[in-house]
Amino acid sequence: MNELKQHISCPERLPLALFDCFADRVDNKIQNRLVSELMAKYAEASKKLDESNKKLFDYSLHLEELVQKKTREMTASKIAVIHALVKLSESRDEDTGAHIERTSGYCRLLAQKAWEHGIYKGQLDEPYIENIEKASPLHDIGKVGIVDAILLKPGRLTDEEFEIMKTHVLHGYNTLSSVEKTHPTNRFVRLGMEISKYHHEKWDGSGYMGGLSGEDIPLSARIMAIADVYDALRSKRVYKEAFSHKKSVEIMAEGRKKHFDPLLIDIFFRHQEQFCQIYEANA
Repeated sequence: MNELKQHISCPERLPLALFDCFADRVDNKIQNRLVSELMAKYAEASKKLDESNKKLFDYSLHLEELVQKKTREMTASKIAVIHALVKLSESRDEDTGAHIERTSGYCRLLAQKAWEHGIYKGQLDEPYIENIEKASPLHDIGKVGIVDAILLKPGRLTDEEFEIMKTHVLHGYNTLSSVEKTHPTNRFVRLGMEISKYHHEKWDGSGYMGGLSGEDIPLSARIMAIADVYDALRSKRVYKEAFSHKKSVEIMAEGRKKHFDPLLIDIFFRHQEQFCQIYEANA
């Protein structure tokens, strides 16, 4: 406007001034319209982008759920196959019954309670508990290599026969070791190997086959030892009748610091009723 006043004082330049003023106004209107249109386009694009991101996020969640579902299905199928193989190996012994289901439950319960009580914090965690539950059925898989005359003998084994029976831990370990070569980072296989080879070791070193003692025995095998002995005491075998829960606990108490890890067996005593419930539910 100031420029227009200046040009009024100079009449010959007035038409040019009016044109410049008109052009400025038109430019401002065009610019304002362009900015408004650009803002609208930006808002629309942002909305579409947000919708696309939401769809992508929802799809990602759905895809993750599908992957988790398939993983669970694959894991369940693998465990089912393992249980079937173990049952097949144990089918020669009519008295084993639901032994693997019960010992699996005992191992999970004992590991879970030990974790809750702060025992062996550096080793126990949720994945460990899951894996020991799944790996525990492998503890006696090596018995498939023991002849019926010894495995099913309805009486006490001779010293020579017992030495042969002991080798089932090596049969199982060697079998799983061949699997571990192709899956070296699989914790499930590693626990299966430990349990199979060392679950007959004893806290005082009097077990077999390695004569390990104390915490030199893998934790998984120490847990399995308690589960296996309790179930063996409760169950009828070709060489013995079944004991009551009370009698079984009394016998196991004698093995504290001898056969069993004292910390773990104390956890067992504290929660013994739950072990009894697992046995009775799967007897």
